[in-house]
Amino acid sequence: MPIHTILALTDFSNQAERALDRAALLAAAHQARLRIVYASDTPPLQLADPYARLEQRARQLARRHSVQVTAVSGSGQRMADAMAEADRADLLVVHHTMHRGPFWRRSALSRLLQRSPCPVLVVRQSAQADYEQVLVAVDFSATSRPQVRYASGFAPGAALEIFHAIDTGTEAWMRRVQADTSTVQAYRREVQAQAQDQMFQLSDSFDTRRNRVGTLIGRGCLARHLEVQQECVAADLIVVGQPRRTAWFDVLRGSVARKLLGLGLGCDLLLLPHDSPNVARSAVRQRGLAPRLQA
Repeated sequence: MPIHTILALTDFSNQAERALDRAALLAAAHQARLRIVYASDTPPLQLADPYARLEQRARQLARRHSVQVTAVSGSGQRMADAMAEADRADLLVVHHTMHRGPFWRRSALSRLLQRSPCPVLVVRQSAQADYEQVLVAVDFSATSRPQVRYASGFAPGAALEIFHAIDTGTEAWMRRVQADTSTVQAYRREVQAQAQDQMFQLSDSFDTRRNRVGTLIGRGCLARHLEVQQECVAADLIVVGQPRRTAWFDVLRGSVARKLLGLGLGCDLLLLPHDSPNVARSAVRQRGLAPRLQA
C-alpha cells in the first residue's frame, strides 16, 4: 500500500495545525509528497491572503521534516478544490472539527467521506511521534484482511490490536422469544468460538512479524467498545472500514465512523473506504494466500 502523495486540509485553526504536523510526519515516514490546501467555508477575518499564509506554512513543514511540501492555490472553490486534489492523493488528512455540522447541513467531513476515493485520517491529537499502538476494527468480511494489512503498512513500527465486536442481535431475539437459558448459552459459546477461530485466521494470514499483534473480542456496540478499548490499550490510532452510504443513512442511523467522531476519542481515526483503490490492491495481494474468512 504505497503512499506517494498525501493531501492535508487546513483552515489555520489550532486543530488544523495538528493535522498538518501529522501529515508531515507521515510524509517523512513514507517518503511521500505532501500537498496542503486551504479549505474553509468561512475565511478568518484576520487573514488578508490565506494563500500567502499557506505558502509560509509549507516552507516551515518542509524545513522541519525534510519533505517535499506544496501549497496548492486552487480555484477559489475550496471544497471543490479539496475533492479534486483528493482524487489524486493516496491519503487525505483532516482535523476532527470538520465533522461538526447541524442536522440539516452535512459537515465538511461528511461530504469528504462520501466522495473521497482514498483513506481519510482524522487527526485529534498533537503529532509528536510516529504511531505506537494501533487498534483495528474488523467484521470478518472480505475487507477485514486488507484493512489489517493496510494498518500494518501505515504504521509499520506500531503494535496492532485487532478487535471484533460480536453482534448480539440474534441473542437478544432469542431472549425475546423466551428461548431456554441453555439454548442461549450454547449459542453464545458457538458464536464466541467462531469469532476466536476467525480472529486466529485473520491474525495469522499474512506476515505481521514486524508488528506486535494482539486480538480482542467484545460483544455489542462496536463504537462504544472501541472507545473503551482505546483507553485500555492506550491506542493512538483507531482504524475502521467505511462503506459508502447515502447522507440520509448516516443522519438517520449513523455509521460507526460518525459515532466514533461524536464520542470525543482520545486518539486519531483512520477511515478506510471499502472501495478505496489502496484497500482493493491489498485485497488482491491477499487472495489465495490464506483460507477465506467466513462472513
